[in-house]
Amino acid sequence: MTWLSVALCAVVAAVGAAGATPYLRHRIRSTAGWTRYWLQVPIAAALGAVAGLAGSPWEQAAFVILAIAASLLVIIDLADWELPDVITLSLYPVLAITLGAAAWLQGDLRRLGHAGIGAVAMFLLYFVLARFARDLGFGDVKLAGVIGGFLGWFGLAQWTLGFVAAWVLMAAISLLLLATKTISRQDSLPFGPWMILGAVVGALLGPLALPTLA
Repeated sequence: MTWLSVALCAVVAAVGAAGATPYLRHRIRSTAGWTRYWLQVPIAAALGAVAGLAGSPWEQAAFVILAIAASLLVIIDLADWELPDVITLSLYPVLAITLGAAAWLQGDLRRLGHAGIGAVAMFLLYFVLARFARDLGFGDVKLAGVIGGFLGWFGLAQWTLGFVAAWVLMAAISLLLLATKTISRQDSLPFGPWMILGAVVGALLGPLALPTLA
């Protein structure tokens, strides 16, 4: 990893997200003014920089694509409370191919197996939770499989922290908004953005926060 790769991945992700602006403008139903501010570009750049920390070019490619898609999902979910299938379901074969290539070239197919197990486990976990948590929809369940595969690629510590961090972040933001009277107790928040942010926290801090699982 070099700072050049971090910068390059950030730029590529930002350009990709900017190029998807017409899709966002067409896709988003909300008329809120903030949806016109190209916020997906800095979000994608930040996530792309994290992708640049990955070890191999194939990993970086996989995670840059994921960064672009995640930036679009954050905006759409915040605006319309929806995670489009055209994005979430497309990520499954994309990640399978790119991470499969990375595992093959690195001679470590176990990581691909771990990613697959992580994807299935996270999908099933959220599928069960969606039956009890009012803030979760099936779009979140489908996104969970993608996030589980991403975190499973790195390891159990990252997977576990990524899952926990999403709920902790959601709870913290909800309490803050309640305290400032921005929302009421009857209001809810879309969960997709916190799943994505939790995945970033898990990938970066998993071994530090949960060394016994690393």
